[in-house]
Amino acid sequence: MTACSPPRQLEQDFTTYLARLATVLQVEPPVLGEPAKLPPLPPQRALQLEQPRVTAGLLDTLRLGECRLLALVGEHNGPVGKSGGAAADLIYHLRFQQGLNSCLANTDDTALRNWLYRLQRQKAPLLSGYHWNMMVAEPEIRQALTPRRRPLGRDLQPGFQTTYEAFNLFARLHPQSAHPAQADSRQLHRHLGGLYDNDYLGRLFYSLHSAAHYLSLSLAFLERLETLDCGPRVRPDAERLRNAMQHYYIGRIQPRLGELDRRFVQLAPLLQQSLLPPPERTAVMADYLSWYASGLDSQIYVRYRQLTLEHARRWQRFLARCDISPT
Repeated sequence: MTACSPPRQLEQDFTTYLARLATVLQVEPPVLGEPAKLPPLPPQRALQLEQPRVTAGLLDTLRLGECRLLALVGEHNGPVGKSGGAAADLIYHLRFQQGLNSCLANTDDTALRNWLYRLQRQKAPLLSGYHWNMMVAEPEIRQALTPRRRPLGRDLQPGFQTTYEAFNLFARLHPQSAHPAQADSRQLHRHLGGLYDNDYLGRLFYSLHSAAHYLSLSLAFLERLETLDCGPRVRPDAERLRNAMQHYYIGRIQPRLGELDRRFVQLAPLLQQSLLPPPERTAVMADYLSWYASGLDSQIYVRYRQLTLEHARRWQRFLARCDISPT
């Protein structure tokens, strides 16, 4: 870490906590070091889908005029539409599908209705692929999904709300959403803008990962508590250990861990609902999805939770064995 790097508050707090315990135990504290690297987001070229084109003849295309969709198609096929990117593609296809549905609901023309049904059946299955391409190709989303090598700072709030709102919209734009959002390009681009230069999610991943790393090292160090003599002669030391745990872990570390936990719990279902790979991309995304986008079964969260609970149990056993009040 350089002199210009922001302080790693959680690492500092664990270092202080373990140093205080080591002083009482008259041993050297463990060196925390860096956690192992996290699985990366696969490259865009390995994830993006080549979508089939659905074309129609001139006479069929003119039928879209009866559904007031010609202007939308013309805009999409023009210079601006062709340069719009994956997010613009999704919005176009969602709006086109909504237009088809509205036209079907309001036309009495049997021939038009039959043609619209055929077109709908061709295009509807492609929507999830356009959503997937947005999630893996838009630069702002890829930036947000990329795991970082830097934890969140002292203030855990900056970046959370815009990240939450963006992924809430992404989840609701998926064609399988139970609460679909309106296909509004301005709204979508506003939320994409909120992710620009916003690495909150990637740093949250690293914060949970590093917390698990520090907890794992702490548990190895705390194995000494299993055999520590609780007799009258060393009881004052046992109480000093309890006091250090209360002050440095419960007082400083636990509130920060609780905040990280709450933030991931809020974002986890949105990530899971937003990142639904097509069958041909499941294998290449398997590690990423398993670590970060499997809801509360995500490896990064499950490991952190297991170690947090084991840390609490380690202290509970020690205090019960030594007949020391937790408070």
